[in-house]
Amino acid sequence: MQSSNGSPYTEATLPSKRKWKFGATVFSLLSIAGGLAVNNYLNAPSSTTTAMPISTGTSTAATTKPDKTVTSDPVPYQYGTVELTVTRKAGKISAIDIGTSTASAGREQAYPYLVQYALKAQGTNFANLSGATFTTDTFKQALDNAIAKLG
Repeated sequence: MQSSNGSPYTEATLPSKRKWKFGATVFSLLSIAGGLAVNNYLNAPSSTTTAMPISTGTSTAATTKPDKTVTSDPVPYQYGTVELTVTRKAGKISAIDIGTSTASAGREQAYPYLVQYALKAQGTNFANLSGATFTTDTFKQALDNAIAKLG
């Protein structure tokens, strides 16, 4: 059926678009509300209870480990040797000295960064330094050795 002006298309009117706009708006608002609810549920602080110690007349003060400085065993690797001196003060690692550690072909430049990361992590729980994977792994071995000696 052709229209009166000779066009092969009909001049039918399309239904109103308001119905789907309203539905899309409601759906969007419900999606956002549901997302916020799930986020609050997953990120809510846990409500665990801890048992309070019963006082028996003795002191319950926390004991901190004594201040101590130890040197790790030398750990050789293909680019040199890593030997660390680690100092613990007030229960925390306060200093790491690379001492006589060696590395060839500029790999010694990684040591200051590794010391910084280890102090921040208070151990070996930090990522590898890009481009210095072997040096990082050996540094972590030496640090683990020194921490074990700290007791």
